[in-house]
Amino acid sequence: MSDKSSLLTSMEMSVKKRDDATKDLYFEDGERVIDYVLAYEIVENEAPEIAKKKADWRKTYLENIINEGLEIEETISPKNNNKEEYGTFGETKKEDVIRFVKVHAPFDILCEYAEDLKMKMPIKDYDININEWYHGKLHSMIENIDPFVIRDKHTRDEKKFFVKVFDQDQLSQFIYSDKPFFFSTIERRRIVYSILEKTHYDKGELDLGIDNLQANGIFLDIYPLHSGPVKKNAKDTPINDRQFLQEDWASLKRIFKYQPIEAIRSYFGEKVALYFAWLGLYTTFLVPAAIVGFFCFLYGVISTYDSPIVKEVCNPNNQTDGTYKFYMCPLCDKICSYYLLHSQGCIYSKITHFFDNDSTLFFAVFMSLWATIYLEFWKRKEISLAYEWHTMDFEEEEERPRPEYLAKVTRLKKNPVTMKMEPYMPTTQRYTRLFGAFGVVLFFMVLVLSAVVGVIIFRAAFYIFLIGQRNETVRSRSKMVVSACAACVNLVAINLLKFVYQRIAVKLTNWENPRTATDYEDSFTIKMFWFQFVNTYASIFYVAFFKSEFFVGSPGNYKRFTNQKFRFDGCSVQGCFLELTIQLVIIMVGQQIIGNTMEILIPFLKNKYRNWRYEKLTSYTATDEPQWVTDFEGEMQTKFSLFWQYLEIVLQFGFVTMFVAAFPLAPLVALLNNIIEIRLDAVNFIHNFRRTHPSPAEDIGAWYGILATLTMFSTIVNAFVLAFTSELIPRLVWIYYKSPDGKLDGFTDWSMSKFRVADFSNDSMPESPTKNGIKQQEYCRYPGFHEDTFPYRYSRDYWVVLTARLAFVIAFQAFVLTVKETVAYLIPDVPKSLELKIKREKYLAEQHDRVHKEKVGKRKPKTLGLTDSINNSTQQNYDERLEPAMSPMV
Repeated sequence: MSDKSSLLTSMEMSVKKRDDATKDLYFEDGERVIDYVLAYEIVENEAPEIAKKKADWRKTYLENIINEGLEIEETISPKNNNKEEYGTFGETKKEDVIRFVKVHAPFDILCEYAEDLKMKMPIKDYDININEWYHGKLHSMIENIDPFVIRDKHTRDEKKFFVKVFDQDQLSQFIYSDKPFFFSTIERRRIVYSILEKTHYDKGELDLGIDNLQANGIFLDIYPLHSGPVKKNAKDTPINDRQFLQEDWASLKRIFKYQPIEAIRSYFGEKVALYFAWLGLYTTFLVPAAIVGFFCFLYGVISTYDSPIVKEVCNPNNQTDGTYKFYMCPLCDKICSYYLLHSQGCIYSKITHFFDNDSTLFFAVFMSLWATIYLEFWKRKEISLAYEWHTMDFEEEEERPRPEYLAKVTRLKKNPVTMKMEPYMPTTQRYTRLFGAFGVVLFFMVLVLSAVVGVIIFRAAFYIFLIGQRNETVRSRSKMVVSACAACVNLVAINLLKFVYQRIAVKLTNWENPRTATDYEDSFTIKMFWFQFVNTYASIFYVAFFKSEFFVGSPGNYKRFTNQKFRFDGCSVQGCFLELTIQLVIIMVGQQIIGNTMEILIPFLKNKYRNWRYEKLTSYTATDEPQWVTDFEGEMQTKFSLFWQYLEIVLQFGFVTMFVAAFPLAPLVALLNNIIEIRLDAVNFIHNFRRTHPSPAEDIGAWYGILATLTMFSTIVNAFVLAFTSELIPRLVWIYYKSPDGKLDGFTDWSMSKFRVADFSNDSMPESPTKNGIKQQEYCRYPGFHEDTFPYRYSRDYWVVLTARLAFVIAFQAFVLTVKETVAYLIPDVPKSLELKIKREKYLAEQHDRVHKEKVGKRKPKTLGLTDSINNSTQQNYDERLEPAMSPMV
């Protein structure tokens, strides 16, 4: 199956004379469409020998692409106020700054290379009707009432076709083979780019390709043109594909509408479209998760005031015979004093119950299954898109070595595929660099952990400062304030370290020197992702698992560091759940705010600067710049552009899945962020970026494996969060093992131990025991399960609770993994309807080949050149062939 592009209008592909708004998309004759633009700069102060070598390579390259059948036209952009000059290899002047070489591919060249590239072209209208009720009437009914569907869209619905691999000898059997839009814009550009990649600029076998020339500074950039200006008058209707996308995609009025994925694909290619399709499906799946999470949070808020635990903690009259039941041990050495639980613990208990309540377990299980179902549905959507976009069997041909690799590697080895001598790096040298790079990555991971240790020291010192204040409000809120401030410090450290490591990773990967561009991207991705994983989540793991009593100690046996001066910062009486939630909220929300701000602000400022600088260097102003100049001023997309987009959302996915038990509002926060994120990305692609090369892609690559790993890891993390960070297991043990009536009344008293105040060492004993106006008692209380006498060993209840915690971890993972595997098995990767389409298309392709062979066998041998065939089928008047109502086929 194929589709007619709903975007590419007659304006972009028709071969009529163009008006002022669209003339820049064509050569000076107004007939030949510009497929690519090559930009280069004449540097006045460059060394003569270097300048001559560059000029020779450039001239040879341009002559060779003409020999390959491409047509070019060169435009000069002067510093002075002279008019533009057009020509091919025209004379240069010293005041010339930037030159633009426009490239066009004639129809016969497109046909020749389309066959070489095994492109799939339409052979028959799509004629399969799915009779199942859920594909027919139900689907139509849902679409008619779906509020997120664009009703007044400017992009048109695509027409679908079956396709087969293109064959010049069977040209007449393909649909629309006699039309000028037989090849869509992205197909034209893919063909032209393949020619530019294979054309030589020097005599060496490996001296070829536009990427090599760009890497060596021969050309500044190569880019396809946008389809015209993005701005229009308020009352005007969109007139080009870019404006169509602006109206239906990059506009705030479409913020709650589905994305026009087919239109994005038709304009930017499959690689970009897959990213937005993946992000769109993920955002759609966040809707039910956000709703369930919100109601779980709402349940926690509503049930707070009926919670026996909250009532017990907040009761100011917990006394027996004049002795306070919850006379609490000091929270720090010397300057802290004894206090009553309700005075400092009531607010913590209420807020903790918002997140740690009876619904927490249900939501953790729900999100584990949600992640599995999302990934299964994405696999189905991904393979369906790959089929519809004809990339299902896409395999890139063997990549050539990167120019940087060729420049640094001197040894030669015969390639077993091409049987040609190629540079190679010895195995020992390659592995030496790999292990060296691995060591540097480990070093920076340790550096991240060192930053976390620094924040731990900051927490301890800042807490001592706050708890020593005379203001009772400051003292009672000190834990919450310290947690928030520490999370902000962590957020700053995360972004500073990311900024530093990003450059280190590039240099490290350059030193590692992978052979191909794909190897380079994979190596960089692995380094950056695992560093960012540790960088982003290290402080959260610390709060979740390393602030418990096991690591910080208990009264009389506190763990210390820095020459015994500071105690390790522990959790409040209600545990670490609230601190974990604060840490998650600040880092997750903060990262998303910073990311979105930088995404839109940096490209905007760069474009403003480039516009100002270019107007200084040329005679153009912002209002009269030709399209190739306007696009050149846009932000250049690098090989890492989509990487950063994926990384941001994948890390967000980690927040949504791994720690969702502690923050049920995470899916809602992610949903709101992604609704904005999609439109900000759309604005960048439409307004601020140069149009990207339409790279084909079958899937989202290594990111799916990373998502699957995070999903599996999230089950383990949530199991440990529920078992060891939450008070879920102690509550269950109390209800089913200790409580006389099966209720939570008395849980707080049971979960706290006693410590004889006389057993405090001189370094820990409060300087002012009655500082808070409370008469000193014989024993103080602290959370944990210990005996009431020295040496305060763990009590029997501790081991019962610990056993229950470990049993829960095993049972939770076994249950969730069993259900997840069952769900994954029940949802097939390939929809049944798609299997039918694939069989039908294969059958039609075989039929066309058989018919063609029969025709060839009956007719007399005749030699017919490609040019004659093209002329016979397409040499009608362009005006007569134009079909404005049709949009080009992709």
